[in-house]
Formats: sequence, C-alpha cells, structure tokens
Amino acid sequence: MKRNWAKLSGGCLARAVLIGGLPLLATGARAEAVPTKTFDNPDFHYSVALPLGCSLEVPAAASLLLEVDAEPVPQDASKGAADLAQHYNEASFRDELPEAVCGEADRTRVKIDNVKQVLDAARVVYTASVACPEIRFLGLGERDGMAQFLITPGWRYRLLARAPKDEFDQNRAAIDAFFASFKTAPAETRNQ
Repeated sequence: MKRNWAKLSGGCLARAVLIGGLPLLATGARAEAVPTKTFDNPDFHYSVALPLGCSLEVPAAASLLLEVDAEPVPQDASKGAADLAQHYNEASFRDELPEAVCGEADRTRVKIDNVKQVLDAARVVYTASVACPEIRFLGLGERDGMAQFLITPGWRYRLLARAPKDEFDQNRAAIDAFFASFKTAPAETRNQ
C-alpha cells in the first residue's frame, strides 16, 4: 500500500525533506544535556523537540537520525483504538520497520525486538527496537534504531530514531527525549 507520508527529519543529519512542514536538520551533539527546540506543525497536528546545532555537513549514514512522518487517514477519523488496531495491526507495523528504519527491503536481514502495542481510549501506539544490517555497497555500517508509530483517529505518525551501532547508546538520552517530546493536537482541533 502506497502511503502519503510527510517527513520531518532532524536531530543529526541534513535529510530534512518535509512536505507541508518545517525543515529540520541534524546535529552531531551528544546526549548529555542536549539543548532542544520545540517545533510545532499545525498542518500535521503535532509538536516535537529536536536537538539544536543542526549541520548540513553531517552525513546521514554516520549520524543520528530523528524523523517524524505524518500521514492523514481521513477514513479512520471516527474510529476508536480497537478499530484502529484492527485496521493497522502489529503485522502491518512489523512489515514497515525494515524499510522505514533501515532502508532495507529484505526483511530477513533486519532484527526487530521488543515489539509492544498499547491501546488507550483514542489511539494505538506500537514501539520496537530495530537492528539494521551493514550495507557494504553504500558504505553503511550496522545501525540500531527505535520506532514508535501512533495510530490516531484520522492520522498516523511514524517516529524513527537511528544511529550507527557504536553510537546509539551515546545518543540514547537525546533519542528518549525526542520520543517523549512528541505531542499530537487534541482530536477536536485535528479534524477541523
């Protein structure tokens, strides 16, 4: 199924392609007390805090990637969490992770762990840890990542964090802060 995702990339690289939102770049800053700036995106009904100190010179493959993708799903606007979870289930989540986090089409090469699904009154949240394989012809070493997908009435949000395997733990505080900072607008303002 082809998705109409709008991207916001930032944190540690210059892959800031954003359709209908704020362009953000990346920083090479480490996790200890990383200063952040909150970005509000009223068109896609969310806000998120990203590290300051962005640089165009940091190569995507050798840096921390923090990314938010937003997809309007108007046919789901009136659904509750149980219906949303039935329509977009854990298998759908797992199917998207190799390409979304690693850029890897061969699912057998990607290790997915710690998959969780949480339903609350108005949304479904899926989380997972992902280990991305080396891609030699691109010069990419192994990378670790985390994903959090929020399935809400009328919107799907895909939060991704990825870093070189040997730098992931060094960036963990910044990654955790990124996921914790993500907020969606109240449902009554999203459907206006």
